Amino acid sequence: MFSLKRLLYIIILFIYNVALSQDISLYQQFNGHYDYIDFGNTLNIAENGSNSDCTILTTSGAYFNLEPQQEIVAAYLYWAGSGPGDFEISFNQVPLSAERTFNLLYTQGDTEYSFFSGFADVTDEMRSIGNGYYAVSELDLTTVIPDYCASGLNFGGWAVTVIYEDPSLPLNQVNVFDGLESVNRNNVTLEITIDNLLVLETEGAKIGFLAWEGDREISVNESLRINGNILSNPPLNPTDNAFNGTNSFTGSDTLHNMDIDFYSISNYVNTGDTSANIQLTSGQDFVMINNIITVLNTELPDATISVDTILGAMECGNRELSIDYTVYNINSTAILPSGTPIVFYADETRIAQTATIADIPINGEETGSIVFTVPNSVGEDFILKAVVDDTGNGTGIVSESNENNNEDEIPIILFLNPVIAGIQDLETCDVIGIEYFDLTEATSEIDPIYELSFHLTQDDAENNLNPIPNPENFQNTENPQTIFIRVANPYCFLTESFTVTVNTCPLPDATIDFPEITACRDRALLLPFTVYNLEATGPLPANTSIAFYADDVPLGRSFTRNSIPIGGSESNEVELLLPNDLLDTFVLTAVVDDDLNGNGTVEELREDNNSFSGSISFESIPPIPNLPNLLKCDEGFNTATFDLSVQDDLIRNGLDGTVQYFTTLEDAITNSNAIGTPIAYQNGANLQIIYVRLENEICFATTSFLIQTEKCAPFIPQGFSPNGDGINDVFEISNLLNIYENFELEIYSRNGNLIHSGRNQDGFWDGIATKGLIFKGNLVPVGTYYYVLFLNDPKYPEPFISWIYINY
Repeated sequence: MFSLKRLLYIIILFIYNVALSQDISLYQQFNGHYDYIDFGNTLNIAENGSNSDCTILTTSGAYFNLEPQQEIVAAYLYWAGSGPGDFEISFNQVPLSAERTFNLLYTQGDTEYSFFSGFADVTDEMRSIGNGYYAVSELDLTTVIPDYCASGLNFGGWAVTVIYEDPSLPLNQVNVFDGLESVNRNNVTLEITIDNLLVLETEGAKIGFLAWEGDREISVNESLRINGNILSNPPLNPTDNAFNGTNSFTGSDTLHNMDIDFYSISNYVNTGDTSANIQLTSGQDFVMINNIITVLNTELPDATISVDTILGAMECGNRELSIDYTVYNINSTAILPSGTPIVFYADETRIAQTATIADIPINGEETGSIVFTVPNSVGEDFILKAVVDDTGNGTGIVSESNENNNEDEIPIILFLNPVIAGIQDLETCDVIGIEYFDLTEATSEIDPIYELSFHLTQDDAENNLNPIPNPENFQNTENPQTIFIRVANPYCFLTESFTVTVNTCPLPDATIDFPEITACRDRALLLPFTVYNLEATGPLPANTSIAFYADDVPLGRSFTRNSIPIGGSESNEVELLLPNDLLDTFVLTAVVDDDLNGNGTVEELREDNNSFSGSISFESIPPIPNLPNLLKCDEGFNTATFDLSVQDDLIRNGLDGTVQYFTTLEDAITNSNAIGTPIAYQNGANLQIIYVRLENEICFATTSFLIQTEKCAPFIPQGFSPNGDGINDVFEISNLLNIYENFELEIYSRNGNLIHSGRNQDGFWDGIATKGLIFKGNLVPVGTYYYVLFLNDPKYPEPFISWIYINY
């Protein structure tokens, strides 16, 4: 009797029997401070093959971890296996149904085999759970796997592609392509063209693959190329065996019959590329590609514009307009360059043109103004259209992420009104007791065609009453005092105001403060501070010295960068090296206008308010517990590859912080020259000290542990086939070469004749007899031979003696 799931398999196989595969194509694109990570696991307990155990799991799990500043943007779960498909699974014990499915047929010999992949968006689930252990369960292929074992095509597994945001990343374009296509002995070359790319900067470009059913032991004419360039990531992914059950993100090489790998392609793409060619070749191994991820640096502005205010379009038929506008660069990934052209149209007639003044940063804006006269050929009623990145003929000069949002428009009805522009407040110094103002200086930019008068009240200006009789020689009656102006033409008028102020001239008054802050011993104190010039009558000069003391001991000094205006301030920060003999709590004092010797150079209104003091306490971080030493088998010349990150959880011990590894204590203390790839570190000496630095926002701590290699027992196979096919061509004994450098290997025929002797410098035996009279210089025949291996090492005083079988 068929189970319900088995019946569903048969139905799905019938439905998809006409479909050979689904082409890889773009599924989703992300633009921003984004990157991605893949994690997952296989259901195979060992690599498949005719001699493998035909057992498959229904559940497996994997760990997922992001840094604190990284946030999940999207998470896509893919699962795959042999058979027509199981599309009802559980993810962390939550039932899921495939939102999208993929199927593929492959013929080997006279038998047709089906394979499948399922997809589900698990973004919400992973956002709610965060870092931790994830498991896929109820992926049950046990009823169909037996039919695939003899062919070595039995597999199952799952992976999650996570796109995340990190503010420290450059602005990238992350593309997710998926489908299900294969390369195999029947179709030895697979070409995939991925498009919708945008390459603006090649640095940091990378590509990743999720592939199924790759076999480590099968590598016949196997290659992976992009734009004709072969990809590799040795030793994990050699040039001739890319799909070999590995995970580039974790360094695992036991991801049986599935691959989660990524490669740098900085040297293989060019600025301006919008597509790339992927080529896979395989003369034997059957490999399916499920998804391809590209990460490309893409930085483009997005210019938009708004018309904010219009002066002149009010009444009386005035054709002169004063436009205030704002150019934005909001939905962007790069600055909008200065000089970006801006054009104003009345209906379809170009009437004015300008450009941005400065580079506009991401999410920034620039306000501007333009005054122009509407030509008489344009009617009084029209649509005013402002277009940014327009040279005047509808074309732009800036490549943008969105070329369809450059306009803003507003209906205009023209009136005649005078234009008031360039009014300035007037100030003078109190130097002779009675001061006078030339009010016309405040209005010097107003067009003299208008009738202009000055008044002491808004009502007088509105009603044209009591004009100031001698504006060129006005004595103020208040300080400060507001002056109202009336600007009129024969038809209309406007009023505006400005102030006149008599100042006590001109001395600064420097003060300073800094926020509450903590310090850490052995680490420089980065102190933010603000210098003020508040109760002043003049600016505080640039390069005014600022001294810093700890318990009255000079530490260092800084300087103001700019002239600080009256009522202004300037914030900065200084790096101070704190003496080791300071108490746990000390007084930090900042003094502006101090050369670190108590001397000032700036004359001020007040000389008694230049200092600010605060109590500072040294903070510390809990010590790192004792760490175990790491021991690995010698890989040759007393070296091995160590995963230092296995110590991370012991170092943090439940605390937040950043863990880094160093080769010297000085580097650990100064946070210099950290080991770049701690998950794959090759020791520089046998019995080497590795130093650790744990750092959080408060402080840091250091410790160390040892890494060491040991000579492990050699592993001797029972046969090889020196037929030149690149597979098992030599008598390869693991844990031997460059480890037991004085070893001696002797090979004897069944008759006891010595046919070969070899040492470390000779490498592995290739089946050619080097001794004796019968076979010397030739490959030995098929058969059983005997070996004696002397390691000549005190650890293994007895020789290893057994037999090997040679076959072709």
